[in-house]
Amino acid sequence: MKASRVIAILVAVALVAGGLIWRFAGSGDSGGGGGGGTVTEAPEGAVEVPFVYSPEKRPLLEPLLAEYNAAGREVGGRPVFVRGEVVSSGDSADKIDRGVLRPVLWSPASSLWGRLLNYRADQPLVADENPSLVRTPLVIAMWEPLARALGWPAKPLGWKDILREARSEEGWAAYGHPEWGRFKFGHTNPDFSTSGLSAVAAEYLSAAGKTEGLTLADVRDPAVRTEVRDIQRSVVHYGDTTLFFAERMKEQGPSYVSAVAMEEVTVLDFNRAPDRRVPRLAAIYPKEGTFFSDNPLIVLNGDWVTPEQKAAAQDLIAFLQEKVTPQRAAELSFRPSDPDARPLPPVTTANLVDPAKPTRLLSLPEPRVLNAITGAWRQDRKPAYVQVVLDISGSMNDEGKLEGAKQGLERFLDLMQPQDLVGLTVFSDRVTVLAPPRPIRTDRAVLKGRIRNLIADGGTAVYDATLAAQQGVARGARPDRISAVVVLTDGADNQSRAGIDQVLRELRRRSGSEGDGVRVFTIAYGSDAEREKLQEIARAGGGAAYSGDPATIERVYTQIASFF
Repeated sequence: MKASRVIAILVAVALVAGGLIWRFAGSGDSGGGGGGGTVTEAPEGAVEVPFVYSPEKRPLLEPLLAEYNAAGREVGGRPVFVRGEVVSSGDSADKIDRGVLRPVLWSPASSLWGRLLNYRADQPLVADENPSLVRTPLVIAMWEPLARALGWPAKPLGWKDILREARSEEGWAAYGHPEWGRFKFGHTNPDFSTSGLSAVAAEYLSAAGKTEGLTLADVRDPAVRTEVRDIQRSVVHYGDTTLFFAERMKEQGPSYVSAVAMEEVTVLDFNRAPDRRVPRLAAIYPKEGTFFSDNPLIVLNGDWVTPEQKAAAQDLIAFLQEKVTPQRAAELSFRPSDPDARPLPPVTTANLVDPAKPTRLLSLPEPRVLNAITGAWRQDRKPAYVQVVLDISGSMNDEGKLEGAKQGLERFLDLMQPQDLVGLTVFSDRVTVLAPPRPIRTDRAVLKGRIRNLIADGGTAVYDATLAAQQGVARGARPDRISAVVVLTDGADNQSRAGIDQVLRELRRRSGSEGDGVRVFTIAYGSDAEREKLQEIARAGGGAAYSGDPATIERVYTQIASFF
């Protein structure tokens, strides 16, 4: 893998973990040109084109947008300026539907999202057909030794095999490897991520014994729901992007997860990384069939889009189609946009992917069926067992921080499902458990009431609060739950009896426990928070570190909720 690609992916992961939405109008490290230098602001009188695209395309698109803006392109005698913004596919679809995000050009990872957006918005914002930028299939990425234990590559594998292993009491001991523990699966949250949505849709099609024509009756069939629910019970956690999974897999190896549903492009990036401390991933193309992420280029039919912006967006599409040749797509591990074109290296068996596969494709479900799939998944997904930890020290009175945090926490509770259990701990000089994890089905309103009545005063004992919450959750952790602690603090610890080293040791011991591990997510809230120490805590706890302020905290809590 090129160094620029590695750096770009690591930056993307860091920004996701920081809870940020990224804006790009600048230069990249490849594909520049145009002779005009870097253009970071729109010229006077320019036709501006807000362009929202999914995170995995950042290394491909950022330098091309810089080149386009520097080229002096015009529409109707006016210069064109593109503002790129990276937002996960599901999040962008939701925000477009709610009117929070209003791009002119939109490129989610899959056309699945366009179908869902039209259905949920109840208007044809997305055309039926849109050009593809690049393509990559959904695969089941499994550690090579584990895949070989199941018979790969000679034996075709798929979702039925995942179901069998998810239901197995023996785990990997059935294949002569008790040291590998139980089978653990991972995929992203289908409300946020294309790989998650594609995986869950594929699970439903497999359970129904179909490759096309999935119906509402299929999604509601108890036997189908049971198969999908059983697969979900083997999930270690969800998340908003596969980049998070890839980073944790690099750090923790097979002890973290046995297999993850992800795009082939992510498998290639993982396998071609220069640092090889863990095994490579085998790309399994499910025998029942799979989906392609086609990365469509969609000019939205919104009432906020002017004719000039539409013309400018079409000009940008023509530019991108000319620039993104099969060779350029391959440089970043993608397949060409033309489904009949042969994939180029690095899509080779030497990298544990197969250019001749997939041989069977799944048909996109109808929008109403897709919507039903996501609704059924929310009911059937693995339950969460979470203790929320909130700083109520005196400094939280400043700059509206406490009120912002309250609003963010209420949003977090709204995103939890009835089967989840959520508790609340607060801390200042001392740690107070206001509620252990309680069923959201009955106690959502009670928890919101506790949050609304909070006041801020005193010092900061974040280390003691984190340890107490982690130990409390560990006592109730079970393999059939996603157990976690979510900590928000706005300042440095000045009241804890425990030190940072003790906290890190204890978190490492519990985060990797077989079947009852507790993951810790941290939020550095405001400019005075100790970001580096909170990042250490999240890493030791097997979770993720985020940053936020009163203006962004709802978005941060929304991202964290994607893990459950």
